[in-house]
Amino acid sequence: MIVAGIDIGSRASKAVVMDDGTIISSVICDTGPESVKTSQMTMAKALEGTGLSLDDVQYVVATGYGRVLVPFASENISEISCHARGITWYFPSVRTILDMGGQDCKAINCDGDGRVINFIMNDKCAGGTGRFLEMIAEVLNIPLAEIGDAALNSSQPIPFNTICAVFAKSEAIGYLRRGVSKNDILAGLNEAIATRCLNLLKRVSIEKDFTITGGIAKNKGMVAKLREKVGLEPLLCEDPQIVGALGAALFARDRCRGIGTKDESRIHYGYSDGTGNYFITIDTGQCDGCGRCVPVCPSGIFEVAAGGDGQPKARVKDEARKKLALLCPGFYACNRCLEANCQRVCPKDAISHTW
Repeated sequence: MIVAGIDIGSRASKAVVMDDGTIISSVICDTGPESVKTSQMTMAKALEGTGLSLDDVQYVVATGYGRVLVPFASENISEISCHARGITWYFPSVRTILDMGGQDCKAINCDGDGRVINFIMNDKCAGGTGRFLEMIAEVLNIPLAEIGDAALNSSQPIPFNTICAVFAKSEAIGYLRRGVSKNDILAGLNEAIATRCLNLLKRVSIEKDFTITGGIAKNKGMVAKLREKVGLEPLLCEDPQIVGALGAALFARDRCRGIGTKDESRIHYGYSDGTGNYFITIDTGQCDGCGRCVPVCPSGIFEVAAGGDGQPKARVKDEARKKLALLCPGFYACNRCLEANCQRVCPKDAISHTW
């Protein structure tokens, strides 16, 4: 049984090919400006040397920011679900996940089967993400792969007043001009980022066992600081950056076996910030694409489009996803003011809010 998972992230794209539960190939590529071309290139590289073509792959699940634009995907599933599923393939005992990606961080609680119990994400600011560390590495003129080791060699970490990408960059430049050690600057930034991540984790509860996924998990300095802050030894798999793609491949294997649960088909739209949690969840396994939610939404945030299985499904418009708190008043507000709202008109109870 040949299946594949592909994770089109904001900074990197990953693919995993599996044969009956064994990983036979995995790749990590840069995400280009066009998700369709990036997905095709990434999958082609994953299949190189395997003797397989895309036609030999029985099922493909796409995840990540660009998941809906993968033309050959049989289905798409949120990266939150895929990271939970992927890491429990390595470590069934994991209950708390910190996924540190290119442009956001997510704290996730899951059960032993890799099902998501709770999650919080912070994608309102680039601070503490992979792109943020890339930017700092450029400022300090240190290769990105070396900044983790450099931070570990610090003798006196420099405190940072903010983790805002713009202001932290300015602070780093100021320290550098005053002759402060690059190692101390990096250690100070790691301290600030780890504190921010700890606060994120506390909002979902920190339980044993704890793991870190995403590209930043390869940064030894950051891992050391998170270990200190969280007070737990993180379980790290061989390549934390492919965990999302692995989870997608495992979901693909389940689909070939006729296995699929209601929770696995839920797509989460939204974010968390200092003011609260703003998420709309659509259960695509229940949604029949009737479109009744579209005309009743006062903000016009819904649309109906083909889902991963080619069937019509409701979804939140791309342009609305990053500003849900501004556009959507939330279910309870709508319920007080309007006779009909998206949740009440949905005949399958496929739409829910966390507001």
